[in-house]
Amino acid sequence: MSSAAQPLSTPEQNKQLVLRWFDEVWNQGRRETIFELFPEGSHLYDGAAKLSGPDEFCRFYDGLRADFSDFRFSPIVSLAEGDLVGVHWSAEFRQTVTGKRVKITGTSLVRVENGVFTEAWQNWDSAGLASQLSGQATASLF
Repeated sequence: MSSAAQPLSTPEQNKQLVLRWFDEVWNQGRRETIFELFPEGSHLYDGAAKLSGPDEFCRFYDGLRADFSDFRFSPIVSLAEGDLVGVHWSAEFRQTVTGKRVKITGTSLVRVENGVFTEAWQNWDSAGLASQLSGQATASLF
């Protein structure tokens, strides 16, 4: 009986690209992957901010890399349907100045077309990050 691997469906291929992004860009610090997967004309909506193309994303990325180190992004749940991939993730990293370790969660939704990202939306726990860095607990909204 042959157990040859079946080719991945397009949604599965897209999911693998998004997971590759988190591993290479954040965990390995491979800036070149940004230019490979987030080309001119692509957009990332990070909360209220909009980043267009690899150069704007690199400014965002370089700013985070200046403030934090030892990134470790881990997918919690990843789903793909059509040209969309959703990933709920956790991230641990260290504040460069204080050495303080922090942990956040977030969710990213990415549209993949022809093997590159065309649009992405993400939200992450910025209040939790601020609370961990300040040492003050955040107030519950509910």
